[in-house]
Amino acid sequence: MNQTESEILSVTPVLEALSSLLGTGNVVLPGKELSKNLQNTSHFEAPNVLGWVKPTQAEQIPEILSICRQHHVPVYTYSNGLNWGLGSRLPYEDDCILLELSNLNQILEINEQFHYAIVEPGVTQEQLSNEINRRGLKLILNVTGSSPKSSVLGNTMERGSGFLEHRINDLKGMEVILADGTIIRSGFWNMEPSQREIQHFPMGMGPDWRGLFSQSNLGIVCKGVINLTPKKEVQKMLWCKVEQAKMPALVEAIAGLYQRHYIHSVTHIGNDKRMKIEHKSAEQGTTWTSMAMIQGSENFVRFLEEEIPVYLEGLCISMGFLTKEEAEATELGEIFGCHVGIPTDYFVRAMYKSEDAELDPNDMQIDFGKYGMLCCLPVLPAKAEDIKAAIDILESIEHDFGILPAATLNPMNDQCLESVINIYFDRYDPESVKKAHDVNNEMIRRFYTSGFRFYRFDVKTLHSYINPENTHWKLVARLKKALDPDRILSPGRYEAKN
Repeated sequence: MNQTESEILSVTPVLEALSSLLGTGNVVLPGKELSKNLQNTSHFEAPNVLGWVKPTQAEQIPEILSICRQHHVPVYTYSNGLNWGLGSRLPYEDDCILLELSNLNQILEINEQFHYAIVEPGVTQEQLSNEINRRGLKLILNVTGSSPKSSVLGNTMERGSGFLEHRINDLKGMEVILADGTIIRSGFWNMEPSQREIQHFPMGMGPDWRGLFSQSNLGIVCKGVINLTPKKEVQKMLWCKVEQAKMPALVEAIAGLYQRHYIHSVTHIGNDKRMKIEHKSAEQGTTWTSMAMIQGSENFVRFLEEEIPVYLEGLCISMGFLTKEEAEATELGEIFGCHVGIPTDYFVRAMYKSEDAELDPNDMQIDFGKYGMLCCLPVLPAKAEDIKAAIDILESIEHDFGILPAATLNPMNDQCLESVINIYFDRYDPESVKKAHDVNNEMIRRFYTSGFRFYRFDVKTLHSYINPENTHWKLVARLKKALDPDRILSPGRYEAKN
């Protein structure tokens, strides 16, 4: 949207100053465009937002923060705003400025030998994956099942999960802008320039503070050193189908496969509602589809193809090992692609298919679509009794409310699973919206009171599960006071309420 000079001056002094710094084309004033972009697939009500700014270079960020600090206006930062199911780009509090980093979209380096990339926050999964493939590099980006347009660095800082690994484990280094404009770098990257490659060595010397800036509001991460996975000689996708009653035993068996280093990815195990590969029937009951990657030399993969079926004997309805070509001949081609670093919107489309609808293939921005999504994200121990308890909660939700959650229970290793459990609903139907929110809140409550804990929360639910008297959150408050005494950066985000 273009604004005239008189319109800018009529809004607020902070927007006038920001427009002078960035140019009117990089500042969105209150109006239709801003209101549209506060829509979100979870159908959460948006706080009052004063404006929305889009710097074109990281050097502008300290000046933006200085202006906002002078006017006592908080700033909420996001990369591309696709934090779907958790609030998208919504802030936590009123009367704030949104700071979008999508224009900072440079791939600064890709190093094949040490398998890392240095990226800005606007770099998307699709952009980095395409560049790796364009250069013909034998590297795999750890992609998620979200949109190809989502930010690599943004999702990493939110501790999202990829198909190969927990995304935060990919973070080797970072450059951060603090609330007062100070720029800091982690590890050896903080030292004077060197002709040696040093960014990929995470620890450096002294305290390793990288974790302070994931799921936090203590600084703005403007560059990240992201690990890439060397591509092995052979990759195949292990898939199997399992009856729900055998899910607990299957998860414990998969934990054993991790202990033996047979599996080289996160294992995604989705129910019928999630996968939309085959429909649930009253006769068959709920089935789950499990997928993971095996890789290595031809001899090692051949060994795994013989060993794993023996190890999983009696647990699966069916199973197999698919090459890329074999997967592409079925409905699993795009999922295979995720395991080898090719992002897809398959799972976004599956959300609509589960409601017997279709998304416009040219517009996969579900924040503006008919159907909504809410998230419940508990961590599960990789133990049969805990998997059974989680499935019992899902069944209780279906029994009590007539809604089958779309669920994936994803073993990360031999110890734990990260779950992605969604409620889908019709955003155009007020009764459907209310029921979905009530059911999701109740599902979260049931998981929490059953002893499970959560690795991410949405913007509306977070503070219900933060105890300000807990020493962890008291330490967070002390760090916030030290690094951001004026509370300019994303107040309320991953901290206890004042």
